[in-house]
Order: sequence, then structure tokens, then C-alpha cells
Amino acid sequence: MSLIFLTLPGARERHLQRQYKNPLYTAEQQAFNEQRIAGARYMDEKEQDEFLQTFHDLLARVAELQPNEGSEVMLELKSQLEQNYEQCCGLMGDHRNEKEAIVKLVNVIMASIRQGAEGDAEALQNLMEEQLARNTHFQLLQFPLIADLLRPRTTIAREQLVPTLLTESEQAVRAAFQLFDKDHQELICQQAKELLLSTGQ
Repeated sequence: MSLIFLTLPGARERHLQRQYKNPLYTAEQQAFNEQRIAGARYMDEKEQDEFLQTFHDLLARVAELQPNEGSEVMLELKSQLEQNYEQCCGLMGDHRNEKEAIVKLVNVIMASIRQGAEGDAEALQNLMEEQLARNTHFQLLQFPLIADLLRPRTTIAREQLVPTLLTESEQAVRAAFQLFDKDHQELICQQAKELLLSTGQ
């Protein structure tokens, strides 16, 4: 009997789904039962609940900001919102509304910071570069693989990186390669060739 996975799983269930009956992984990694999926789903649900609580607490803090709030407070909130966005991209379910809200809030905070930096060309240039980097980072995070790889405690073990990349779409792999330096990219390519040869794929 085939196992049933969610359409929009969380990080733990998503990685089990990659491994299920996938010859690129070891036999042990491919084989598991419904109980293990249920355990992964429970942890994903718990993580989602914790995120939503943290997110709502953060929204309350943003709502309490004063017009003349100090830049340190603004920067701290911006950093926390960015971390929330990264976590949100790896959660189970559809969280487009939360992600859109985070982007809007970050933009509001950045507009306030830019206003305070008026007349400082260097500061404004740094803020522009930061904005471009953030936009690129958020675009990469639209691939669940990126969110999984960037998790503080990633579900993807080091020895599972290559089979995981080979399992993903070309677009996701291109995005993931931006996380690695040139030497690491070359090593991944070499290991991928060896794995494909050894598994006859």
C-alpha cells in the first residue's frame, strides 16, 4: 500500500516524501511506515502553531511602534520579520497571506529607516544594496528546498544533500547552487555523477 503525503507538507514530511521509494537514497532511508509520517506531520504542525504565535506577537509589537521610534528597535524588528519570512517559507500549508504581510511590514520599516538617512549618500546606498539582497533572498525562498537547507536544524543530512538535489526540479537546484561556493558546487556535481552511476539512474 502506498503512503499518502500532504499536498503542502512541512519540512519533515517533505523530506520523507523525497526519500520514499527513491533509489537515490539508501534502502533504509527509502523505507518507513505511516507512523513515521504521522510523527513528522505532528512536529510540522507544532512548528506551524509556534510560528503563528510568534508572528502574531511580532505584529502586536509592530503595531505599538511610535512615529519617533529609535532605529535600533526598527532594525531589530526588521531582522525578526526577515527570520519569520524564512521560517514561513518552509512551513506546511499555504502561508501566502503571512508572507505578503511580512514583506509589507519590512518595506514600511525600511521606508522609515531611509527617511532617517536622508542626506547620507553612503547610508542610502547601503540600504539600497540591502534591499536588493533581501529581494533576491526572498525569491530563492519560494523554493521549499531553499527553506529546508537554511533551517537552523535542517532535515537534510549532509550525506543526503546530493540525492536531495537530484530529486528536485532544475529550477530549485539552480536556486540551491547559489548557496554554495564554486568548490562546493564542483564537489556536488562530482558526487552526483558518481551516485547516478552507482544507482543506474
